[in-house]
Amino acid sequence: MTPETDCGHLLCEIISGSCSLATGISRGCHSGAGSGSRSVAPDVVEEVRSLLAAIDPDARDERVQTAAVRLAEIMRREARDGRPLLAHVRTEEPGLAPALAHLCVRRR
Repeated sequence: MTPETDCGHLLCEIISGSCSLATGISRGCHSGAGSGSRSVAPDVVEEVRSLLAAIDPDARDERVQTAAVRLAEIMRREARDGRPLLAHVRTEEPGLAPALAHLCVRRR
């Protein structure tokens, strides 16, 4: 297993870099963020579902890393647009929530 990252996200460990989930926006006021719809599109949820199926947290091969990088991109994009993906999944797709949380919630 690779060493833990400073951020504590398993997804970032799989990618082997700095925090891949950092959005570059503060947790405070988000005026102007999310000018589009506040709901996550069904095709995004389906892509996340397929990426989660491809990510084996114990493997570090190219396929797993590619899926992890793509998942991090989606997480950042949705957050920047005011659509926190994990919060959406927890309420609308509870079957995906444990796997996504395992990868994207800080473990410390």
